[in-house]
Amino acid sequence: MENIKLLVLGDGGVGKSCLLISYTTNAFPSEYIPTVFDNYCANVTVDGKPYCLALWDTAGQEDYDRLRPLSYPGTDIFLLCYSIESRCSFENVEAKWILEIEHHCPNVPILLVACKSDLRSSSRREEMVSTEEGQELAKRLGMSFCETSSLTQTGLKECFDTAIKRASECSNSKKKAKSFGIGIGGFGFSKKKKPVPLPPVMPPAGKAPWVEIMTSTFSSDWTKALQNPVHSDVTFILEGNHKLDAHRLVLCAASKFFQKVFRFSQSEQQRNQLSEIEDESFSTQDLTSGAVEGIATVIEENDVKTHTTIQLCDGIRPKSFVRVLQFLYTGLPNLPEDVTGIEDEIHDVSRLAKMFGLGQLDTICDNCLKEMDFLNPSIGTFLNDETGKRMKDMFLNNPEYADVIFHIEGTKIYANKVVLGARCEVMSAMFGGSFVESQSTVSEVQLKEVTSECFMALMEYLYSDHAPIEDGDSVGIMVLADEYGQKRLVNLCELYITKEVDRSVTKQIEKSEIDVIGLLLTSQLYNAEQLSNWCLHFISSNYIAFEKRKEFSLLTGSNIEHVEEHRWPPLSYLEEVKQYEKEMEKMGEKCSVM
Repeated sequence: MENIKLLVLGDGGVGKSCLLISYTTNAFPSEYIPTVFDNYCANVTVDGKPYCLALWDTAGQEDYDRLRPLSYPGTDIFLLCYSIESRCSFENVEAKWILEIEHHCPNVPILLVACKSDLRSSSRREEMVSTEEGQELAKRLGMSFCETSSLTQTGLKECFDTAIKRASECSNSKKKAKSFGIGIGGFGFSKKKKPVPLPPVMPPAGKAPWVEIMTSTFSSDWTKALQNPVHSDVTFILEGNHKLDAHRLVLCAASKFFQKVFRFSQSEQQRNQLSEIEDESFSTQDLTSGAVEGIATVIEENDVKTHTTIQLCDGIRPKSFVRVLQFLYTGLPNLPEDVTGIEDEIHDVSRLAKMFGLGQLDTICDNCLKEMDFLNPSIGTFLNDETGKRMKDMFLNNPEYADVIFHIEGTKIYANKVVLGARCEVMSAMFGGSFVESQSTVSEVQLKEVTSECFMALMEYLYSDHAPIEDGDSVGIMVLADEYGQKRLVNLCELYITKEVDRSVTKQIEKSEIDVIGLLLTSQLYNAEQLSNWCLHFISSNYIAFEKRKEFSLLTGSNIEHVEEHRWPPLSYLEEVKQYEKEMEKMGEKCSVM
């Protein structure tokens, strides 16, 4: 079996690691971790011939320009990569990488590889490096060209097959030349040379810790709000004089039927000539005369705040209506896994679903009866997402329905106690206990040392389970999330920040604008443990770059102990490099890594 060493080169973040991982695992990696140095091994067959393929990954950052060439000895072919979305990485092929390869390995073949071809379908297509530009550059430099997508695996096999065949051809040519004595001192004569010392093998840097995202509590939060309906403003009266309290905000966000019942008025942006007819509210006459199916009468009281009492028609079983409310609040009725013996109850819930225009609830019931209930959790997740989005669009920062006003930086942010209390324990205590804020109908709260942008992001998260982290101050949102006990939002910020660090250091770490040591210290102050661990690993794994930064002196105590203990490359390796350099100098040759 022929052994081939294939090494990938190119700017940071162009897709080198994804290229190798996608090729060896047939799966695109969901997380991007900047490569320091890594290698893989795969047994492959090309044109019926087996090969043992050693795949070497490298870091493209300038911080590793000195150490990277130590991976080059023994390379049979270089895959020189650029990203079609980064013209800078394309220009660096000729400006940097070709020069580096020709200096260290002048006779090794090169395959030019365009990465991320799937991005051509994006709206920024005109800004991308075209296929023709890649082909023209490869032709001018005298090398083969491939275009690939690690995400869709387009061109991946063809790329590596081409590389393997090209490497094998060149390897055989060298062996043939050697057998005739060509290049070794003339025909039939050979001059014995002192063997060139091999560079030390670089130890692996280790993988960055994963950032785990806490499971959403959106559904369970609203389950608790239904079970213990604080701030309720709706009471349903059912047969047997059973009463169930609820919240008009949730009912309107989850159901068009109840929007009509409560005569919810859409914003000007949402209103159009079709919706004015389709979504026309029920009249008072309809609601009080029994003209609306399922509703006997509706009574509104306006003492301190509006409270609506809805008398449901006889024939609506309390137990079935509880399932309807559970569906509206959480996306799923709380039905048992085994529905044997309660088919009649499910049929009754299905009847109410049709009565109140809840098509997805009808589908869920049908799935249960057909033993296809495994489909229901995904329906519930989808509905929670939709309800949260509508909740945000309809009620967040809407003065007409607000019972809380936050004053921040001279800006008013309008909110609802039911959402704040259900989704945030800190807010629940503020508006549900003996705090002054809980006493009035419309509470006004002055907040200092917080920006309106970050607070609005927190509000969006409480209403919709999503936050505009990408468009805002991710660190500020993380700090605020910790202050208000939103652990999952902290996790989302942690993950986004690590990605932002990855993106910002694709060219260089030492002079990058992003302050990773500052992020480490902030994460430790505000209980972002995963970000703290990630930053420690990142600093340790890029020690030679960080020790040159002015913030390095801020690392003290356990932080500096961890970084020194886990520094990469380790001191033992750097000592081996120095010894290698001395041996090369003794031989009268300039070290390839000086």
